[in-house]
Amino acid sequence: MKILVDTNVVLDIILNRPDFVQDSQLALEKAMSNGDRLYFSSSAATDVYYVVRKETGDREKAIEAIQDLCVLFTFADVSGECISDALFSKIDDFEDAVVDTVASNLKVDYLMTRNLNDFKNSKNQIITPSEYLYI
Repeated sequence: MKILVDTNVVLDIILNRPDFVQDSQLALEKAMSNGDRLYFSSSAATDVYYVVRKETGDREKAIEAIQDLCVLFTFADVSGECISDALFSKIDDFEDAVVDTVASNLKVDYLMTRNLNDFKNSKNQIITPSEYLYI
């Protein structure tokens, strides 16, 4: 199975967000133990670095977060075509539209996010970490 993981799932784990960390962590552990291929948008790596550094004030923690991403995920390239397609997406938020377009290009089985509303006009099958635990 191929799964593109949205930024919020990764940040929930790194920043230990109480309401979300457990299901996000368990979902990624399940995916790895199942042998699923996990992808992360290469453009989202900069977002992870920025948010982790801003919220923790710790540059080293931000660097470690990116190093962990390199181990856990295959980075999915964001091409100029992805950017162009995202501009005309039915998804309102441009960043989410880019993620959705990247997922479409990869032909993933699921795009995993906890923000279902952000992807209500997605071209992909959307699943939350909690839902993934039950498939």
